[in-house]
Amino acid sequence: MTTKIPVNTIPRTLRAALLKKVTSDLYTLQSQRKDAPTFILHDGPPYANGALHLGHALNKILKDIVNRVQILDGKRVVFIPGWDCHGLPIELKALQQKHGVKPADPLKNPTAAAVEMGKSMTALEIRSMARELAQGTIGEQMKEFQQWAVMADWEGKYVTMDKDYEILQLQVFREMVKRGLVYRRFRPVYWSPSSGSALAEAELEYNPQHVSKAAFIKFPVLGQVAGEDGVSAVIWTTTPWTIPANKAVAVGSDMEYCIVQSASHGKLLVAKERLEYLGTVVEGDLRIIKSKILGKDLVGLCYTHPLLPADVLAHPIISADFVSADSGTGLVHLAPGHGMDDYLVCLTHNIAPFSPVDNNGCYTTDTLPELHGKEVLYGGTKAVLELLKSSGALLHLQKKFLHKYPCDWRTKRPVIVRATAQWFADAESIKADAVSALEDVRFIPETGKGRLAAFVKGRSEWCISRQRAWGVPIPALYDTATGEPLLTESSVDHIISVLKTHGTDSWFSPDVADELFVAPEYTGNGKTYTRGKETMDVWFDSGTSWATLSSRLNTPVTADLYLEGTDQHRGWFQSSLITSIAARSSAPYKQVLTHGFVLDGSGRKMSKSLGNVISPTDVTTRHPHDVGISTPTRAHAAIQKVDILRLWVAHCDFTKDVTIGQTVLTHIHEVLRKARVTSRYCLGILNDWDGTYTPYSSLSAIDKLALAQLWGINESVRAALATYNFNKAVSLLTAYTSTELSAFYLDVIKDRVYSSLPSSPQRRAAQTVAAYILRNYLSLLSPIIPLLAAESWSHAPAALISSTPHEEREMLRFFSPQAEWDNHDLLSDFARLTVVHTAVKQCIERAKTAGQIKVNLETDVQVVVPPRGMARELVERYREDLEALWIVSGVEVVGEMEEMETRWRETESFMLFPGEWGAVRVRQAKGRKCVRCWVYKAPHEGGVCPRCVGVLKEMGVEGWS
Repeated sequence: MTTKIPVNTIPRTLRAALLKKVTSDLYTLQSQRKDAPTFILHDGPPYANGALHLGHALNKILKDIVNRVQILDGKRVVFIPGWDCHGLPIELKALQQKHGVKPADPLKNPTAAAVEMGKSMTALEIRSMARELAQGTIGEQMKEFQQWAVMADWEGKYVTMDKDYEILQLQVFREMVKRGLVYRRFRPVYWSPSSGSALAEAELEYNPQHVSKAAFIKFPVLGQVAGEDGVSAVIWTTTPWTIPANKAVAVGSDMEYCIVQSASHGKLLVAKERLEYLGTVVEGDLRIIKSKILGKDLVGLCYTHPLLPADVLAHPIISADFVSADSGTGLVHLAPGHGMDDYLVCLTHNIAPFSPVDNNGCYTTDTLPELHGKEVLYGGTKAVLELLKSSGALLHLQKKFLHKYPCDWRTKRPVIVRATAQWFADAESIKADAVSALEDVRFIPETGKGRLAAFVKGRSEWCISRQRAWGVPIPALYDTATGEPLLTESSVDHIISVLKTHGTDSWFSPDVADELFVAPEYTGNGKTYTRGKETMDVWFDSGTSWATLSSRLNTPVTADLYLEGTDQHRGWFQSSLITSIAARSSAPYKQVLTHGFVLDGSGRKMSKSLGNVISPTDVTTRHPHDVGISTPTRAHAAIQKVDILRLWVAHCDFTKDVTIGQTVLTHIHEVLRKARVTSRYCLGILNDWDGTYTPYSSLSAIDKLALAQLWGINESVRAALATYNFNKAVSLLTAYTSTELSAFYLDVIKDRVYSSLPSSPQRRAAQTVAAYILRNYLSLLSPIIPLLAAESWSHAPAALISSTPHEEREMLRFFSPQAEWDNHDLLSDFARLTVVHTAVKQCIERAKTAGQIKVNLETDVQVVVPPRGMARELVERYREDLEALWIVSGVEVVGEMEEMETRWRETESFMLFPGEWGAVRVRQAKGRKCVRCWVYKAPHEGGVCPRCVGVLKEMGVEGWS
């Protein structure tokens, strides 16, 4: 009984052919199911700017398992892989490569250096470099995805920088313009001075240990406050650089305030609940001279700005709901040009935003001369504090105040909030429809629904413009005389028609006249127009990818599934929902599945600084004990063991963060080894099988039990796979391999397989069941580790291949157990007999411990049960199977204890049914070891048992008796 399948890995010559078979060939085959139900998994496009990491592996392999399960269920899968190609990260990386800036250069920030270099280049030069970088990266990433046995329509991939995709994106934009959902407004946005661009919330990271200078500042109030003259309102801020843009002070309408006397600073207005805190930072005693002043009584008062001339218009004190007594002084400095809350509350009072800060984060000439050109976060903050100190307005300075602060996710540098003229998508007017649409969407895990709904509810506007060259242009024209924008449905439609012909690069080309982009209806109005220089947010790029599905399939499409990391609730899931609701009034997906992040074996985030980064190649080529260490102790595998990577993905509970390290991978290697050994063993059993399946009615109880177990594992694993519970499927298969196969059926049939006549009904029955087991086993493994399944089929004997349906062999259909195998009575009976078996094993173990025997076959078993009753009936029913089931040399059933002539015996009692006791007596086998089958039934030492004598005669071997 032999097979050629290797124990550990696939030969290089076979791997390429198998990889093609289970990926491109399989995708093509299933695509030909024209009448089958369609399953569309829409690929969230990875960013085309670097090497793949384990997060990519987790994501793409999960998608592949989902698709394979759907194919096995008889569906036609549509999986078009995509790539996100525009945006700042690719632009910066291209600039770094162009100018030789090394990412690890300790002397300068490579991102900031790249931004500076880009300022001296034309938009077309930058776009050309970025496109080349993205194109090369796509090729590299696609090759690695394919090496992971991920099947997809690779030739039909969608790429956000392709002209066809860009046109579809612009058409979605046009629909939003048509519905009045796009507008331009001067309001605060997150601005990255290090990148020179506006940022969306999803492009931010938060540094919990950011150090700021926090200041207590007093603003002189005009007139009397509660009958007191010379009172100053005290505010506290962690952004002193925004003081020059102050336009108002906010109080809590129902909060209680008081006036205190300070020897050093005069009369100060502060919230009563914050007085104690103020006393800890201001020198000298603070004596209350007026109290019980409500915030509503302060509204309408005015104050003077401490840094502005006295003749400048005074600023008002207003009320705001967000003012609290949790921190600061209970009075909030408002700079509507530098804070969203400030902007919104000031908007209700017709207070316009003021932002004297340029694209580089430096003060402009619109503010104090002493501040011109200074970076607001650094020299500008220092200069403002010096001015406040010299004017006597600075009460106290906290030089190192630690707090959470937003940073640019790419440059890692702090961002600011700055009012600029930007293009926005109106999320407020469609958020109710968007949230309502989520009610019909299934989320896995279910918590994802509330998470996404919260993000949508919390968003009123979406800043969709970016000040970059590499992206899809916002198709807006501007009046050269007034700067007023022109953005109408007809204008956008005309611009799209031009870009269809000339490509989006033409928008940035100085050789293309502005007049080409002006729609005929606007050419005779006496105005001249110029093109804008802004591009769309990359989340708008990827967020409109649903449009490419509809275009490819020539029908409006709602994807069956979106599957991405949990961070995409505020990213791709949200942007896709908003654009789809805005343009076509429906959600883009029916199901949303999210997975966690990949952590190292200790549960830490992977980073180069910690030295704990594990790459997908490390997993597929290194010994598990060498994963995660800098100097491997063993040679790398010559061929990638992709099944290890895929099995790790399936083994994870992806609904939360997953870990990878030596312990996990050692376990995964062992699981895969057992799967290979099991497949190999079954193939060996079937090596001389003729392909004739023994009828179910002719099988033994043990054979039928194995088929009942097969039915159960098929049903439970398929249910787990269908509900995306892949780790449960792996766990069930692992337990089945060890318990029902290795420790039971494949063990108990060894005697039949090795010792019976090749044509004997008992051996043919075992081969029949082994064939069913292998077919089911490979079918259930195939969506997880398809290479092993394909490799096993490549070594399958002709009889197995010819007797197996084509769609099952090609992984197009699950193996389907026969209904009669679902035998609950049989399972129940053998579950009861386990009680007897346990007693037998206890006796055998005691005999081994005492040195009486070495193997089970050295024993005979006597089962003692009363002659009447359910226990006796059960044991008698399966009496012929007990010898094979327990792997002993003899079993007899008696009604009472009998004297035994034996040099040793072990006894153990049991209870099969309530009140029905029995016992087993294990003793030395009566016969001698058969030199052929090793069962102790030979008449003398060196002899052959009667069964083997008959087999040898049938085989023409004489001389045995």
